[in-house]
Amino acid sequence: MVEMRASRPAEVPQLKELWRKAFGDPGEYIDLFFRTLYTPERMVVLVEDGVVMTMLALLPMTFINTDGTPAAMSYVYALATDPEARLKGYGRLLLRYADEYASHSGADCISTVPAEPSLHRFFSTVGFHECFSTRKGEYLRQRLPGPDPEDSIAPASPEDYNAVRCKLLSGIPHLACADELAAFQKSLSRLEGADIYLISAGGAVGCAAAEYLDEDSVVVKELIIDPDVLPAAAAQLAGALPALRYHIRTPAVWPGLPGSYIQPFGMMKWYNKDKEAAWGASTNCYMGLAFD
Repeated sequence: MVEMRASRPAEVPQLKELWRKAFGDPGEYIDLFFRTLYTPERMVVLVEDGVVMTMLALLPMTFINTDGTPAAMSYVYALATDPEARLKGYGRLLLRYADEYASHSGADCISTVPAEPSLHRFFSTVGFHECFSTRKGEYLRQRLPGPDPEDSIAPASPEDYNAVRCKLLSGIPHLACADELAAFQKSLSRLEGADIYLISAGGAVGCAAAEYLDEDSVVVKELIIDPDVLPAAAAQLAGALPALRYHIRTPAVWPGLPGSYIQPFGMMKWYNKDKEAAWGASTNCYMGLAFD
Protein backbone atom coordinates (compact mmCIF):
# COMPACT_ATOMS: atom_id res chain seq x y z
CA MET A 1 0.00 0.00 0.00
CA VAL A 2 1.21 3.51 -0.86
CA GLU A 3 0.43 6.53 1.31
CA MET A 4 1.62 10.14 1.35
CA ARG A 5 1.78 12.22 4.50
CA ALA A 6 4.01 14.25 6.79
CA SER A 7 7.03 12.38 8.10
CA ARG A 8 7.27 10.95 11.60
CA PRO A 9 10.17 11.30 14.06
CA ALA A 10 10.65 7.53 14.15
CA GLU A 11 11.35 7.62 10.39
CA VAL A 12 14.42 9.87 10.68
CA PRO A 13 16.90 6.95 10.32
CA GLN A 14 15.11 5.92 7.10
CA LEU A 15 15.15 9.51 5.85
CA LYS A 16 18.86 9.86 6.51
CA GLU A 17 19.62 6.62 4.73
CA LEU A 18 17.46 7.61 1.75
CA TRP A 19 19.30 10.96 1.60
CA ARG A 20 22.66 9.17 1.64
CA LYS A 21 21.64 6.73 -1.10
CA ALA A 22 20.11 9.40 -3.32
CA PHE A 23 22.69 12.18 -3.01
CA GLY A 24 25.84 10.57 -1.64
CA ASP A 25 26.32 13.39 0.89
CA PRO A 26 28.54 12.75 3.93
CA GLY A 27 26.90 11.96 7.25
CA GLU A 28 28.04 15.28 8.74
CA TYR A 29 26.05 17.22 6.14
CA ILE A 30 22.95 15.04 6.55
CA ASP A 31 23.09 15.25 10.33
CA LEU A 32 23.37 19.03 10.14
CA PHE A 33 20.08 19.29 8.25
CA PHE A 34 18.20 17.00 10.61
CA ARG A 35 19.69 18.67 13.67
CA THR A 36 18.94 22.25 12.62
CA LEU A 37 16.05 22.37 10.14
CA TYR A 38 14.11 19.13 10.27
CA THR A 39 10.71 18.95 11.88
CA PRO A 40 8.22 16.18 11.06
CA GLU A 41 5.80 18.60 9.39
CA ARG A 42 8.53 20.13 7.19
CA MET A 43 9.12 16.86 5.37
CA VAL A 44 6.54 14.91 3.41
CA VAL A 45 7.01 11.31 2.40
CA LEU A 46 5.66 8.62 0.12
CA VAL A 47 5.60 5.34 2.01
CA GLU A 48 5.15 1.94 0.39
CA ASP A 49 4.33 -0.97 2.71
CA GLY A 50 5.78 0.92 5.67
CA VAL A 51 9.04 1.92 3.95
CA VAL A 52 9.84 5.52 2.92
CA MET A 53 10.45 5.48 -0.82
CA THR A 54 10.34 9.20 -1.65
CA MET A 55 10.77 12.32 0.46
CA LEU A 56 11.02 16.08 0.11
CA ALA A 57 11.46 18.92 2.56
CA LEU A 58 9.32 22.07 2.45
CA LEU A 59 11.34 24.92 3.92
CA PRO A 60 9.58 28.18 4.83
CA MET A 61 10.73 31.23 2.90
CA THR A 62 9.20 34.55 1.84
CA PHE A 63 8.93 35.91 -1.68
CA ILE A 64 9.25 39.71 -1.68
CA ASN A 65 7.69 41.53 -4.61
CA THR A 66 9.12 44.70 -6.15
CA ASP A 67 6.90 46.88 -3.97
CA GLY A 68 7.86 44.96 -0.83
CA THR A 69 4.65 42.91 -0.65
CA PRO A 70 5.42 39.49 0.89
CA ALA A 71 4.13 36.07 -0.15
CA ALA A 72 4.56 32.94 1.94
CA MET A 73 6.63 30.39 0.02
CA SER A 74 7.50 26.74 0.55
CA TYR A 75 10.87 25.76 -0.90
CA VAL A 76 11.20 22.17 -2.13
CA TYR A 77 14.51 20.77 -0.95
CA ALA A 78 16.07 17.30 -0.98
CA LEU A 79 13.52 15.62 -3.25
CA ALA A 80 14.76 12.03 -3.34
CA THR A 81 13.48 8.61 -4.37
CA ASP A 82 15.06 5.33 -3.38
CA PRO A 83 17.09 4.12 -6.39
CA GLU A 84 15.23 0.80 -6.25
CA ALA A 85 11.88 2.58 -6.62
CA ARG A 86 12.68 4.90 -9.52
CA LEU A 87 10.64 4.95 -12.74
CA LYS A 88 7.43 4.44 -10.72
CA GLY A 89 6.47 8.11 -10.85
CA TYR A 90 6.80 8.51 -7.10
CA GLY A 91 8.60 11.85 -7.33
CA ARG A 92 5.80 13.36 -9.43
CA LEU A 93 3.16 11.91 -7.10
CA LEU A 94 4.81 13.41 -4.03
CA LEU A 95 5.23 16.81 -5.70
CA ARG A 96 1.52 16.89 -6.44
CA TYR A 97 0.81 15.95 -2.84
CA ALA A 98 3.20 18.72 -1.73
CA ASP A 99 1.01 21.23 -3.62
CA GLU A 100 -1.99 20.29 -1.53
CA TYR A 101 0.04 20.10 1.67
CA ALA A 102 1.79 23.46 1.21
CA SER A 103 -1.27 25.40 0.08
CA HIS A 104 -3.36 24.05 2.98
CA SER A 105 -0.53 25.08 5.31
CA GLY A 106 -0.81 28.70 4.15
CA ALA A 107 1.77 28.94 1.37
CA ASP A 108 1.02 31.38 -1.45
CA CYS A 109 3.54 29.72 -3.76
CA ILE A 110 6.17 27.01 -3.97
CA SER A 111 9.67 27.00 -5.45
CA THR A 112 12.60 24.73 -6.15
CA VAL A 113 16.08 24.70 -7.67
CA PRO A 114 16.44 21.68 -9.99
CA ALA A 115 19.63 19.78 -9.22
CA GLU A 116 20.64 19.67 -12.89
CA PRO A 117 19.50 21.38 -16.13
CA SER A 118 17.54 18.36 -17.38
CA LEU A 119 15.30 18.50 -14.32
CA HIS A 120 13.91 21.91 -15.31
CA ARG A 121 11.82 20.06 -17.89
CA PHE A 122 10.67 17.53 -15.28
CA PHE A 123 9.46 20.24 -12.90
CA SER A 124 7.67 22.03 -15.75
CA THR A 125 5.49 18.91 -16.16
CA VAL A 126 4.08 19.47 -12.66
CA GLY A 127 3.32 23.16 -13.14
CA PHE A 128 6.56 24.90 -12.17
CA HIS A 129 7.80 27.69 -14.43
CA GLU A 130 11.12 29.47 -14.77
CA CYS A 131 11.32 32.41 -12.41
CA PHE A 132 14.68 32.81 -10.69
CA SER A 133 17.86 33.43 -12.64
CA THR A 134 21.37 34.20 -11.52
CA ARG A 135 24.41 35.90 -13.01
CA LYS A 136 27.47 33.69 -12.86
CA GLY A 137 31.13 34.17 -13.62
CA GLU A 138 34.11 31.83 -13.47
CA TYR A 139 37.50 33.41 -12.78
CA LEU A 140 41.09 32.34 -12.36
CA ARG A 141 42.81 33.93 -9.38
CA GLN A 142 45.22 35.90 -11.57
CA ARG A 143 42.28 37.54 -13.38
CA LEU A 144 40.98 39.13 -10.17
CA PRO A 145 42.50 42.33 -8.74
CA GLY A 146 44.50 42.26 -5.53
CA PRO A 147 42.60 43.23 -2.36
CA ASP A 148 42.69 46.88 -1.30
CA PRO A 149 44.14 47.11 2.23
CA GLU A 150 41.52 49.73 3.10
CA ASP A 151 38.70 47.28 2.36
CA SER A 152 37.76 44.41 4.67
CA ILE A 153 35.99 41.09 5.00
CA ALA A 154 34.85 39.28 8.14
CA PRO A 155 32.59 36.34 9.06
CA ALA A 156 29.02 37.48 9.76
CA SER A 157 26.33 36.38 12.15
CA PRO A 158 23.16 35.11 10.40
CA GLU A 159 21.25 38.12 11.75
CA ASP A 160 23.76 40.69 10.46
CA TYR A 161 24.04 38.89 7.14
CA ASN A 162 20.27 38.94 6.64
CA ALA A 163 20.00 42.61 7.61
CA VAL A 164 22.52 43.65 4.94
CA ARG A 165 21.06 41.23 2.38
CA CYS A 166 17.50 42.50 2.83
CA LYS A 167 18.55 46.14 2.58
CA LEU A 168 20.51 45.64 -0.64
CA LEU A 169 17.77 43.59 -2.32
CA SER A 170 15.03 46.12 -1.54
CA GLY A 171 13.11 46.92 -4.72
CA ILE A 172 14.12 43.69 -6.44
CA PRO A 173 11.71 40.72 -6.51
CA HIS A 174 13.60 38.20 -4.43
CA LEU A 175 13.47 35.33 -1.99
CA ALA A 176 14.09 36.21 1.64
CA CYS A 177 15.04 33.55 4.15
CA ALA A 178 14.67 33.56 7.91
CA ASP A 179 17.68 33.81 10.21
CA GLU A 180 17.53 30.04 10.83
CA LEU A 181 18.12 29.43 7.12
CA ALA A 182 20.97 31.93 7.02
CA ALA A 183 22.38 30.06 10.02
CA PHE A 184 22.04 26.80 8.07
CA GLN A 185 23.99 28.32 5.17
CA LYS A 186 26.65 29.52 7.61
CA SER A 187 27.02 25.97 8.94
CA LEU A 188 27.18 24.56 5.38
CA SER A 189 29.83 27.10 4.45
CA ARG A 190 31.90 26.30 7.51
CA LEU A 191 31.64 22.57 6.78
CA GLU A 192 33.25 23.36 3.42
CA GLY A 193 36.08 25.53 4.75
CA ALA A 194 34.54 29.00 4.32
CA ASP A 195 31.75 31.11 5.89
CA ILE A 196 29.16 33.80 5.29
CA TYR A 197 30.71 37.27 5.26
CA LEU A 198 30.19 40.99 5.47
CA ILE A 199 32.41 42.85 3.00
CA SER A 200 33.43 46.50 2.96
CA ALA A 201 34.72 47.53 -0.46
CA GLY A 202 35.05 50.90 -2.13
CA GLY A 203 32.97 52.56 0.55
CA ALA A 204 30.08 50.10 0.16
CA VAL A 205 29.00 47.25 2.44
CA GLY A 206 27.75 43.92 1.11
CA CYS A 207 27.53 40.24 1.94
CA ALA A 208 28.64 36.92 0.47
CA ALA A 209 28.23 33.20 1.15
CA ALA A 210 31.05 30.92 0.01
CA GLU A 211 32.16 27.28 0.08
CA TYR A 212 35.20 25.38 -1.14
CA LEU A 213 34.30 22.90 -3.88
CA ASP A 214 37.77 21.40 -3.55
CA GLU A 215 41.20 22.68 -2.57
CA ASP A 216 41.51 24.60 -5.86
CA SER A 217 37.98 25.97 -6.31
CA VAL A 218 35.64 28.25 -4.38
CA VAL A 219 31.96 28.80 -5.14
CA VAL A 220 30.53 32.13 -4.00
CA LYS A 221 26.87 31.22 -3.76
CA GLU A 222 25.91 34.84 -3.65
CA LEU A 223 27.78 38.12 -3.68
CA ILE A 224 25.50 41.09 -3.00
CA ILE A 225 27.00 44.57 -3.02
CA ASP A 226 26.86 47.77 -5.09
CA PRO A 227 27.64 46.54 -8.64
CA ASP A 228 30.21 49.33 -9.05
CA VAL A 229 32.47 47.71 -6.45
CA LEU A 230 32.01 44.06 -7.40
CA PRO A 231 35.66 43.63 -8.50
CA ALA A 232 36.90 45.03 -5.17
CA ALA A 233 34.51 42.76 -3.25
CA ALA A 234 35.63 39.72 -5.28
CA ALA A 235 39.23 40.66 -4.47
CA GLN A 236 38.43 40.59 -0.75
CA LEU A 237 36.93 37.10 -1.12
CA ALA A 238 39.94 35.87 -3.07
CA GLY A 239 42.27 37.28 -0.43
CA ALA A 240 40.37 35.54 2.38
CA LEU A 241 39.83 32.26 0.50
CA PRO A 242 42.96 31.26 -1.45
CA ALA A 243 42.21 29.12 -4.52
CA LEU A 244 43.03 28.79 -8.20
CA ARG A 245 39.52 29.52 -9.48
CA TYR A 246 36.30 31.15 -8.28
CA HIS A 247 32.68 30.62 -9.31
CA ILE A 248 30.81 33.79 -8.38
CA ARG A 249 27.03 34.33 -8.44
CA THR A 250 25.39 37.76 -8.31
CA PRO A 251 21.81 38.99 -8.93
CA ALA A 252 20.91 38.77 -12.62
CA VAL A 253 19.24 42.19 -12.62
CA TRP A 254 22.54 43.96 -11.83
CA PRO A 255 25.60 44.38 -14.04
CA GLY A 256 28.02 41.66 -13.07
CA LEU A 257 31.74 41.08 -13.19
CA PRO A 258 33.33 41.11 -16.67
CA GLY A 259 32.61 37.88 -18.50
CA SER A 260 29.60 36.95 -16.37
CA TYR A 261 26.46 35.49 -17.91
CA ILE A 262 22.84 34.87 -16.89
CA GLN A 263 21.54 31.33 -16.44
CA PRO A 264 18.27 29.78 -15.23
CA PHE A 265 18.33 28.90 -11.56
CA GLY A 266 15.03 28.35 -9.74
CA MET A 267 11.40 27.63 -10.62
CA MET A 268 8.12 28.64 -9.02
CA LYS A 269 4.42 27.78 -8.92
CA TRP A 270 1.71 30.06 -7.52
CA TYR A 271 -1.34 29.04 -5.47
CA ASN A 272 -2.53 32.57 -4.60
CA LYS A 273 -3.73 33.95 -7.93
CA ASP A 274 -4.17 37.51 -6.64
CA LYS A 275 -0.52 37.68 -5.52
CA GLU A 276 0.57 36.06 -8.77
CA ALA A 277 -1.27 38.76 -10.74
CA ALA A 278 0.40 41.50 -8.67
CA TRP A 279 3.81 39.93 -9.32
CA GLY A 280 3.65 39.64 -13.10
CA ALA A 281 5.76 37.21 -15.10
CA SER A 282 9.53 37.62 -14.85
CA THR A 283 12.50 35.30 -14.98
CA ASN A 284 14.89 37.70 -13.26
CA CYS A 285 13.67 37.32 -9.69
CA TYR A 286 16.55 36.66 -7.32
CA MET A 287 16.90 33.60 -5.13
CA GLY A 288 20.57 33.31 -4.25
CA LEU A 289 20.71 30.92 -1.32
CA ALA A 290 19.34 27.54 -2.33
CA PHE A 291 21.59 25.25 -0.22
CA ASP A 292 22.61 23.49 -3.44
